[in-house]
Amino acid sequence: MGAIVLAKMVLSGLYISSHYLAEEALAKQEEKGSEQVFPPVITEQSLIKKEQELKKKEEEIAKKEKEYLALKEETEAKMAELNELQVKLANYAKKLAQREEALKDAKMAHLVSLYTAMEPAKAAAIMEKLRMETVVKILRNMKGKAAGRIVAMMSPEKGARISEELSKDR
Repeated sequence: MGAIVLAKMVLSGLYISSHYLAEEALAKQEEKGSEQVFPPVITEQSLIKKEQELKKKEEEIAKKEKEYLALKEETEAKMAELNELQVKLANYAKKLAQREEALKDAKMAHLVSLYTAMEPAKAAAIMEKLRMETVVKILRNMKGKAAGRIVAMMSPEKGARISEELSKDR
C-alpha cells in the first residue's frame, strides 16, 4: 500500500516536472520566435501503466527476497548440521585414539608380563634379536629387578646400548 502511494507521488512529481519543462520549452521557443513544439502529454493511462510496472517490479523484488530468505535459512541449517557432524567426528576420533592407546598399553603389558615370567637368559636371547626401540619399551615397563636380570644376560655391547637408551628421556 505504501509503495503504491509512493509510486503515485513519484508519478505525480513526474507529471508536474514534465509540465514545468513543457512551459519552459514554450517560453524558449517564443523567445526564438520559432514554431511551437509541444512535449508529450502525460495521460492518466500512462500513469496507470507506470503504476502497474512499478507494482510488478515490487512483486518481483518480494519474490526474490522470499527466495533469498529460504536459501539463507537452508544454508544456515546445513552449516549447523555440518558443525554438529564435525563435533561428532572429533569426538569419535578422540575415542578411537584412546582405544588405540589402551590397546597398545594392553599389548605392552602382555609383553612385559610374558618376558617377566621367562627365565632371564631366554628373555635376553629373544631380546637380542628385537629392535632396540621395542626392547627399550618393554624394559621401561618392567620392574627394575626383572629388567636388570635380563640385561645382565645380554652381550655387554647390547646391554650398554640398552642402558644408554633407557637413560634418555622418553
